[in-house]
Formats: sequence, structure tokens, C-alpha cells
Amino acid sequence: MKKAMVIINPTSGGEKALDYKEKLENKAKEYFEHVETKITEKALDATHFAEEASREQYDAVVVFGGDGTVNEVISGIAERDYIPKLGIIPGGTGNLITKLLEINQDIDGAIDELDFNLTNKIDIGKANDNYFGYIFSIGSLPEAIHNVEIEDKTKFGILAYAVNTMKSVMTDQVFNIKVETENGNYVGEASHVLVLLTNYFADKKIFEENKDGYANILILKDASLFSKLSVIPDLLKGDVVGNDNIEYIRARNIKISSDSELESDVDGDKSDNLPVEIKVLAQRVEVFSKPKE
Repeated sequence: MKKAMVIINPTSGGEKALDYKEKLENKAKEYFEHVETKITEKALDATHFAEEASREQYDAVVVFGGDGTVNEVISGIAERDYIPKLGIIPGGTGNLITKLLEINQDIDGAIDELDFNLTNKIDIGKANDNYFGYIFSIGSLPEAIHNVEIEDKTKFGILAYAVNTMKSVMTDQVFNIKVETENGNYVGEASHVLVLLTNYFADKKIFEENKDGYANILILKDASLFSKLSVIPDLLKGDVVGNDNIEYIRARNIKISSDSELESDVDGDKSDNLPVEIKVLAQRVEVFSKPKE
């Protein structure tokens, strides 16, 4: 008997996620004989539900939530012996993982287009004991993300992140960093470090397709406002690799350390302080989405 678990974060979709519960269940029932729905109430609930789905060998887990909820589900299945296939309905503010997979950003549309016969395999990152499907970062950018209140996310959506990010850009923070990889090292000052598993950053394609198990590492070397603003046109053009203020490395195994106490971020949620060791789990999770051309 084929079975699926539906995991819903009730604060997703502008806190209207439960309005879509029946529609999502009915969609899953078109493909699976047994569908069980779990509603999250607190942090890590989605991880525990996903772990249960793996233990009980569910064929699929379908999660309705933002990047943080998706990250929790990934954390529950990424290194299990049995990994259910993953479906994602975008219900957050950024929804960058679903944008990478070209999943419809309209909730009704995403449910209607969910096809359990089409899948893509995606890389998963592991930073110490924390998993991520999109981005690991260090600097004022993750701090700006952390400081966005849930109420502001609901009311203002992505604008809440944009306002806080601009505030962080106006600061002049710099730290000494050491990045060690199999393809080169960086030792020096930096204001941001981003480790991307994708070819996108903030809705903009900045690399060619990345399906080879490598992470894209971007190190913003100068903290001055001028240098930060100089990166913006290159981001818009998708040409950050050619910017003199950015160090670029591609690697599968990464160690990041600093003489300062620095926090890190995975998929929009606070993670460990440095030092951190990152490895890429290539093609680890199979996600329901249309194959990219």
C-alpha cells in the first residue's frame, strides 16, 4: 500500500495554511492509498514527523511551509537509510528552494500541478550536524533574517526581509575568516560568507546549473558601503564571479573558522557558531518537480 505523509506549518501561507489542508490531502489521495496529515505546533515538529515517515517507510512526504519548515523536514530524512520522496508547497516569504525547483509560487497552482510521477534529485548540505537545502551564510545578512518578526513576515512578506537587509548593508562590520577547501583557501577579512547549493541567490540566477555535488562559495571581502553597493549591479546581471570584491570558490568539503565569535545561518534559521565543517551530500533527496531542461 502506497502511503504519504502531509506536514503543514499552520503559520504558512499568511497563516492560512489550514485552509488548504483538504485540497492538499485530496491531491495526495489521487496517488496514495493512505494519507496521514501532521500539523506542526513548535520548532522541530516537522523534523520529528519526517523521521517517523522515514522509519515507517512512507513513499512520500509533502510539506507545506516556508524554507525553515522545509529545512526541518530535510533534516529529518537527509541521512536516513530510507528516504521518502519529497513534495513541497511554498508557504513562506522567500520560498527560494521551490523557486529553484521552478514550483508554482501560487499555493493553489502548486497543489494543482503537484505531479507524483516527476522528480528531481537535489544536493543537501550538512554544516556540522545541521542540514540545508539552499544556503549557509555568515555575517549581517543572517542576522537581518533572524531579526524579522513573524508578524512582519505575515504582514509584509518579502519586504520585511528587504528592509532588514538594507539596514544590515548600512552597517560596517568586518571579521577575519579562514575558509579551507579541496579547491583552494581564503584567509583574510570578510563581511559576508555565503555557501550556496544552487545557482540562485535572492531570486537571481548567478551561476550556471549546479548539479554536480559542488557548493558555490561567495566571500564578500570588503565591508564598506561602496563595496557592498558595487555588488548589487553584478547580482542583477548574474556576474558576481567577476566582481573584485568577491572571492569565489567551488568545493564539496569546506571548513570555516574565525578568531571572532560568529554565528551562522542555514536556510534562514540560526545555526552553530564557528568553526563549522560543511560537506555536500550529492543528489541526496528526490523532490517532486518537473525536470529542468
